[in-house]
Amino acid sequence: MEEILGRIASAQTLPLLWRRMARYFAQHGFAGVSYYWIRHGTNLPATMPLQYGFSPQEVERYLSFDFQRLDIVPRAALAAGVPIRWSDVWRSTELTGEERAFLAAMRETELADGFSLPCYGPNGRNAVVALGRMKPDVDLSPSHLSLLHFAAQAAHLRICSMFTEEATRDRQLSTREKEILDWVARGKSNSVIAEILAISPGTVDTYMRRIYDKLEVSDRTSAAVKGVGMGLIAA
Repeated sequence: MEEILGRIASAQTLPLLWRRMARYFAQHGFAGVSYYWIRHGTNLPATMPLQYGFSPQEVERYLSFDFQRLDIVPRAALAAGVPIRWSDVWRSTELTGEERAFLAAMRETELADGFSLPCYGPNGRNAVVALGRMKPDVDLSPSHLSLLHFAAQAAHLRICSMFTEEATRDRQLSTREKEILDWVARGKSNSVIAEILAISPGTVDTYMRRIYDKLEVSDRTSAAVKGVGMGLIAA
């Protein structure tokens, strides 16, 4: 535990921290990991998750649903305050028709079962780390899950600290850039955003390049996570 806490504390960038966390969880029996910001004042996911270990097809299937509303596990984890198993949440909850359809789709992928770890941060900036693709011999004892939970909480606080540090630098986005980034954070593709805002896909692409440049990122997921974490768009 001391080693991973040191590696978390010394990580200077989000990609480096994310690689270290993905490697740590893989070493402890979980080959898939996702990280969700939670929308401020709610218990609903705010952004597309950072993810490692799941296929693009599985992630696309997940994002094709209104996952913020239909995935009941993140809010259950935040309410519980401890690691919680996905299958236990689904089995113990009376589901709506839409939630049953979402669960059926997830059961066709590697996103069917795992654990969610609630993480709490300053000023209500909470998150959930989801661990999936469990190895057959993974240790699911409460003590082992607690260690993973401690590591996830430490990583979340480090991310919050990173964004607090960067907030002092000039990262101003225009009103339109914030609007587009907010839709990105909600999991919408550039073509869908273009339809929503009644502009061309090429215009959305241009705005995305400007957003990447201002936030010093190279992909939409990092842009969304960074935008929420730095308070540039609503969480």
